[in-house]
Amino acid sequence: MATYQTKQKKELVGFLTAHPDQAFTIEEIIDIMAKEEPLSPLPSQSTVYRLMASLLEEGVVTRLQSGVQRKASYQLMGGNRCHDHFHMKCTGCGRLFHTSDKESDKLVREIQSQTHFTVDMTQTLIYGICASCQQKGAFHER
Repeated sequence: MATYQTKQKKELVGFLTAHPDQAFTIEEIIDIMAKEEPLSPLPSQSTVYRLMASLLEEGVVTRLQSGVQRKASYQLMGGNRCHDHFHMKCTGCGRLFHTSDKESDKLVREIQSQTHFTVDMTQTLIYGICASCQQKGAFHER
């Protein structure tokens, strides 16, 4: 199947490339693009949804599902095989961190050994506070 590179698709991939360690909802993408490129005509929300579906199919982006809000966020794959390891999202700054495949596999084996629970590696987003935000005090104790 042929893939087409429209101007809007290039801009969307460019935006994701400029933010490689972050995952965004469609709404966040549109809001941030409007702030970063205020003079450029922005794609509509329906266009971004359509383009994101195409990028998912092509393997350019990955979709991360939040169990709490049931909203999907999207991140540029950037060569990472994102279904083979855990992800950690900082609730302070929004950055997304990848664990190593080795560490993820070790944790999955431990979970399966202790609980007989099979982990779905396509749904592995762990929320917390990164070291940088902890140093800045950019979080609230619970």
